[in-house]
Amino acid sequence: MQDNEMKHDKVYNSGLNAGFFAAFLLFASMFYFLMDFLNKLPKPIKYYHIVIFVIVAYFAGLIILKFRKQNSFS
Repeated sequence: MQDNEMKHDKVYNSGLNAGFFAAFLLFASMFYFLMDFLNKLPKPIKYYHIVIFVIVAYFAGLIILKFRKQNSFS
């Protein structure tokens, strides 16, 4: 497949999005355990708070990326 065809391939794009999502979850886990190990997190903050924050940031990034692609001039 050529680069132009890959940009419009739904399987390729969904795999790319799944990879980014997995990387964000890995980052969230590492960030939480590092901050917990260094005792920098307040007591009420739990792992799911960090994961929810990362998921919201991920979807915000996707929305911004789609908005930028939609409004690009090329």
